[in-house]
Amino acid sequence: MLILIYGLAIGIFISLIGGGGAALYLGVLTSQLGLATAVAVPTSLVVALPALFFGFLTQMHIKNINWHVGNQMILAAIPGIIVGTLISQFIPQKLYNWIVGTIFLIMGGMVLLKAFRKSTKPAANQSVWAARGFGLLSGLMVGIGGLSGGATTAAGLAILGLTAVQAAGTATYVLTTMSAISLVGHLFTSTFAWQAGWLLMLGAIIGAIATPLVIRRLDLNRVNRVLTPFLGLLIIYFGIKMFI
Repeated sequence: MLILIYGLAIGIFISLIGGGGAALYLGVLTSQLGLATAVAVPTSLVVALPALFFGFLTQMHIKNINWHVGNQMILAAIPGIIVGTLISQFIPQKLYNWIVGTIFLIMGGMVLLKAFRKSTKPAANQSVWAARGFGLLSGLMVGIGGLSGGATTAAGLAILGLTAVQAAGTATYVLTTMSAISLVGHLFTSTFAWQAGWLLMLGAIIGAIATPLVIRRLDLNRVNRVLTPFLGLLIIYFGIKMFI
């Protein structure tokens, strides 16, 4: 039952910030279910993808996805995933952590800056290239280190001018696609604990479906005023954790 509650909390969390929750799933699979890291990493993909998919369906139902920006990110992310997967074996983990940590700190700072100051909306052509840039960066991070592109995706969407709520919805769409591509690659190279974590998966699916339906009934302006700086602080936290 505790595992189901963990899953529900993760599902709510990823729906709020638009992340994939890989680090959270990984923590539960290793610390609570006792899986070895080498097995837990690909298994976290299996656990994460259904919640992302059902969350995406819910976000699509309530029309909370910017398809144009999301598609631009996905198109750029695909080659990033491929390149990242190919070069991952040549990048030391410590160097990867420092690179990702630095990126998170910069992007978290940009989200905070955008939350507390008014800025003009970027031109359409600038938004397209910025979306592709953030998508490529997220794809590289997914290819190199697994499902670690969630914070980058959500931050990039917020920086592009989407509200925190819409950024979370669009990120769910982008991450569902990237996770599916990453899972296909792992199917040929990794070992999965297929029976492990089904309660975790069920709880996450419930949280991912219910949260967007609840949020839409609230004052979205107030929600965005809280979620946007929270997202920035959370990304900075993730960045600091990469250095520890």
